[in-house]
Amino acid sequence: MTGRALLVGVALALASSSSARADGCPASTVDVADWAIVRSARVPGFTLRLPRSFTRDTTAISRELQSSARWRDAARGRFAMSHLGATATTPAPLPNVDGATATRCDTSIGAATATIVSYADGPSAYVVHAQIRWPDGEAVEVHANAVGRAHVELLIAAVRTIRRAGA
Repeated sequence: MTGRALLVGVALALASSSSARADGCPASTVDVADWAIVRSARVPGFTLRLPRSFTRDTTAISRELQSSARWRDAARGRFAMSHLGATATTPAPLPNVDGATATRCDTSIGAATATIVSYADGPSAYVVHAQIRWPDGEAVEVHANAVGRAHVELLIAAVRTIRRAGA
């Protein structure tokens, strides 16, 4: 009986440690329930939630970025999402980051897997990059910047709300 209990305990410990590694990003403490659900015709089939203070950035977009949508909040930062499609070339590598203010983690977002990188870019500027890929190869990239560490958490929470229709 003691051997069986020990075996069950070891199995539970292994199961909990392997599931902890499946989501390398810390759990978000940001409540997104009252955020707006936003879409863009430039990135059809995808939705995400953003704080209601974010508005669509209507600044002209270059021809190579036609499959990108952008939002901004003058007090918090910018958020851009680009659709890469299943037949797109390999996305640009995410930046390598080091330092006390830098994080890099892998997580699941619905059926997709995501790599999220954030880092300080000067004394009061922060950058968030993310690549999200679905099992069929379709992907989106996110480039965002924030004016403070608290705003980085908002942008990372927004990345985690990206959904693809039918996925």
